[in-house]
Amino acid sequence: MFDFFSKRRQQKALRDEDDKALFIERYTAFRELLKNNNKVLMTMADMQEKASGAFVFDRAYVHSSYDAVSDGVKRIIDNLNVLGNEKYKALIHPFQKSDKAIRKHLAAEVAIPKTDYVIPLKELGKQTVASAGGKLAYLGELAGVLGLAVPPGFVVTTYAYQSFIKHNQIRDVLNEKTSKVDIRNYDELTATSQEMQELVRNGQIPADLETAILDAYRDTCERAGNENLKISVRSSAIHEDIMASFAGQYETALNTPAEDLLTQYKNVLASQFTPRALFYYKDKGFHVDEMAMAVGVLAMVESKVSGIMYSRDPGSPRDDVILINAVWGLGAYAVGGVVPTDNYRVSGNSEPKIIREETGRQEVMLVGKPEGGTHEIPVPKEWLEKPCLSNEQILELASYARKLETHFGQPQDMEWAMDQESRFYLLQSRQLRLPSAGALAEEERSRVPKGYKILLEGGTIACSGVGAGPVYVVNREEDLADFPEGGVLVVRHTHPEFAVVLEKASAVVSDIGTVLGHLATVAREYNVPAIFNTDRATKILKTGMQVTVDAGYANVYEGIVEEVLKSTKADDASKASPALEQLQGVLQMITPLNLTDPRSPDFTPKGCETLHDITRFAHEVSLQAMFDLSKESHFAERSTKQLVCEVPMQWWVIDLEDGIKKGVTGKKVRSDEIVSIPFRAIWEGMTALPWKGPPPVDTKGFLSIMFGATMDPSIDPSVRKRFADKNYIILSKHFCNLNSRLGFHFSTTEAYVGDNPNENYVSFIFKGGAADADRRVRRVQFVGKLVEEFDFRIEIKDDSLLARLEGHDQDYLTERLKVLGHIIIHTRQLDMVMFNDSMVNWYYQDLLKGIESFVKIPR
Repeated sequence: MFDFFSKRRQQKALRDEDDKALFIERYTAFRELLKNNNKVLMTMADMQEKASGAFVFDRAYVHSSYDAVSDGVKRIIDNLNVLGNEKYKALIHPFQKSDKAIRKHLAAEVAIPKTDYVIPLKELGKQTVASAGGKLAYLGELAGVLGLAVPPGFVVTTYAYQSFIKHNQIRDVLNEKTSKVDIRNYDELTATSQEMQELVRNGQIPADLETAILDAYRDTCERAGNENLKISVRSSAIHEDIMASFAGQYETALNTPAEDLLTQYKNVLASQFTPRALFYYKDKGFHVDEMAMAVGVLAMVESKVSGIMYSRDPGSPRDDVILINAVWGLGAYAVGGVVPTDNYRVSGNSEPKIIREETGRQEVMLVGKPEGGTHEIPVPKEWLEKPCLSNEQILELASYARKLETHFGQPQDMEWAMDQESRFYLLQSRQLRLPSAGALAEEERSRVPKGYKILLEGGTIACSGVGAGPVYVVNREEDLADFPEGGVLVVRHTHPEFAVVLEKASAVVSDIGTVLGHLATVAREYNVPAIFNTDRATKILKTGMQVTVDAGYANVYEGIVEEVLKSTKADDASKASPALEQLQGVLQMITPLNLTDPRSPDFTPKGCETLHDITRFAHEVSLQAMFDLSKESHFAERSTKQLVCEVPMQWWVIDLEDGIKKGVTGKKVRSDEIVSIPFRAIWEGMTALPWKGPPPVDTKGFLSIMFGATMDPSIDPSVRKRFADKNYIILSKHFCNLNSRLGFHFSTTEAYVGDNPNENYVSFIFKGGAADADRRVRRVQFVGKLVEEFDFRIEIKDDSLLARLEGHDQDYLTERLKVLGHIIIHTRQLDMVMFNDSMVNWYYQDLLKGIESFVKIPR
């Protein structure tokens, strides 16, 4: 299984070549690969968290995050090829294929449908966002679908905007100025903004568009029964009221007379290029074509009272509470926070309760002037001490809030007005932005529901949410075959191979694991609640138990806890966001993991279908490549220092960078002069207890050794010839590769132990012996059982053992390196006495007792 010697190395030794410089170069590439792998997994995890829908973000986030992933994966491939001597060039093909598809998805632009220049408000709905913009499309839904009172009017479409831009031949100029402006340079941003706005304001409205706008205005006047109708001219960009960043960015012209309609139309179009709006678009990474502006033209409501209404309290969205604020006059003073508002809380439905909260007395109000425009006047004296709304009016507004939330399926943020005849009009309804579910969890439900037993408390949340079902403990891959639909997967370690059942799992709980590992990534892909690092899950949870996993507070309850399950209905905060849809589409091309089993014939560069596959493949083969590198490298005497020690073995030390104390010179080095973290741990295990010497050998054992050394074909003849090869320790502060060769017994321990758990690993190779094949196999199974007791994952073939751990913190791994150090010394020549299972068990208990006397590992 494992070839501990390389013919290439032997040839180099004959030529006295020195591979230290080459080793350092490839070790550096290995370190960079691990760092980039960690960065990519961190970025993927953050993207998956954002894709849950509980966060507000923009498309610039999607673009920048993918750029980080793409750049990281490319660096992983480059470094793997340095480490593997260009062996993995084929990885570039699946990378380029995925990258091309993802960038095509990211570059997809909003299609502006060809429509009439104007569309009556009653014909609009939420499906017309691309034509009417977010604000007017949803207002049209209120009128046309729900039959609620909105001011009569129409929208001048995004197609009309495109026609305006094309007619004035300014598209290329606007594109160029948008792409070149430095939005961090305020003077440049202001100057460019002014130039772009002037281009629009000075543009000529095409004759057919002008006719369409004026005809629609006259139709609105006719429906309103007022031929001199004042209007509000309002922005309705494609992303407005869908993405929070654009709220309040654009122009609104209130109480506009007919003669100013066309001018105000152009002013609203130009407002998309104000410094503030231009900064947002450029900063968020939008195309100019996505800045297409629709404009709403609505009959002006002569407001007696206006205000804002939330269908939920953002501070406690699970409560059945509606918030209403109101001001005398036009609502601009409420939206802008210019004057104190009357605030009302409406709780309950069948028997509503109203609480009024005053924030101060409103002294002035905004109203329309007879000739057009607005001005500020004092609030009439008879209104000063009165509430803006009666209880009946408050309840009428609250009924609209409930109706809209039910219709749109998510909390709503509404603007409203009440005219002089006390008739209500809805002016806007958009998604209410709420904090993430995690931020509000403490207030939304009790941390621990009363009357339920907590089986596990604490751990690391890898994917939030709640799941319930029967426990199914998986110790080995073969256990996965019977995993039940809706089961709670319980594992000791979060091995990637376990991902194959996540599509059926209701939750995942592990003793040990990293939230940036491959299993965590797949859990988030399937939105499976996951709690890692509980330490005791496999000891407490038994197959068949019914449990509820609360991956909001990291608790596992006995039984099915409906109170917890009901409280975790997913927030739909970003349901309508194009950025969310784009992110989710990108993640479908990034995170699916197809390469779960390194032993599969498909575990090759050709088998990589996603970027996650590439990272998984590269990480796996890089560890083997590092081992191969140490196996094949030869270090000339000039690059080594002999280790001075009392252990009955000899080693030569190669310091890659900072593994030995500064100032140490000469050709020898003491163990206390070595500062390598993994070496110090291994050495502590080697020297913690004195070696008892070779075990007493019976006649059969002695004959077995003699036969093995001379006749046994299972021992490689080249191994028999080279059993005296030097033992090397290659190290840096965080890295150690220790080769131990004594007679026919060989082992290699390799570890990287740093500050970042996601980069850390330990590999242990054990092979050989001088006894017959049966005794060698018993010993390797004995060693395998020992290291498995301390969480190593093992693979045994014949008399060879591979054990590995990865993704754990420094303290965790240093304790296990002590175990390996003890095993290296205290299993020497034990193959000679492994003549039956009872003897194996005796030595197992003896070594286990010795290990437990000095290591700090709870079991």
